[in-house]
Amino acid sequence: MSSVLQENFIQSLPSKIYYRKNFESNDDYCIHFEDEEKFQKKKTEIYKNEKIKSIADKLMRPLCYVAFTNEGEECKEKCRNLYYWLGNELFNKLEGDSFSEVIGMLNDVSNVLSGSGKCKCNFFKDIKKENFEKMKIVHDYCKDHESIESTLKLYINKCDNNFNDYLLKVTSAYEEVYNCTNTKTEPYCSELKNHVTSCLNKKLSSLKCEIKEVSTEDKASSQYNTDYIDPEYVRYASIFTSSQIFLYLVLPFIGILLIGFLLYK
Repeated sequence: MSSVLQENFIQSLPSKIYYRKNFESNDDYCIHFEDEEKFQKKKTEIYKNEKIKSIADKLMRPLCYVAFTNEGEECKEKCRNLYYWLGNELFNKLEGDSFSEVIGMLNDVSNVLSGSGKCKCNFFKDIKKENFEKMKIVHDYCKDHESIESTLKLYINKCDNNFNDYLLKVTSAYEEVYNCTNTKTEPYCSELKNHVTSCLNKKLSSLKCEIKEVSTEDKASSQYNTDYIDPEYVRYASIFTSSQIFLYLVLPFIGILLIGFLLYK
């Protein structure tokens, strides 16, 4: 194990894993809605928008996926997370004025997808890009704080320069938003507090780390890497691989027995 916590650890944080598992699949759930006129109309608006048409498929797939969820707490949780994932995808594509508009368009798609008893998202639309960025950072930090804190302890609070930059950014945003929710009436702060209530009711412990140079050995031994595979995928991949190995070893013997049987006959 590396003696220094490195930047690529960030990709193994709970929020990152959640986004990848739920919203980055290539499965096309939208095919089930292709015959619905209202869906086709809203879909066309998305695909005709010059600013986002290059990522339209990527945006539509998770919207259709969430529409298969039943109403209730699971629906609310998926919608909250989907809001931040969609906004993050849009962030570098849109100017400030159009950000809120496109969020509204995606909200309309969710509404026409929702059937009786099924999940319908209600995204927070009246938002500036810079305020959304703070919401996203703090939302994810609240989800990841426990994991970051426990992992820092394992590394005796030693980290590389890039991870320290990340930590300074997220803790600074958290401080700003925490103060906002307790002293101001900014709508985006109130909305975020509805999403991560406990995190903003009681202040999280402050996290810091000491910057250390990463040796060649540390880089090679880091258990966190940029092509991190989620445990569920590893588990299923292992089952598949084991089956392949089993067949690879057993099939030749079956073949030999079969040939022997035919020759005997």
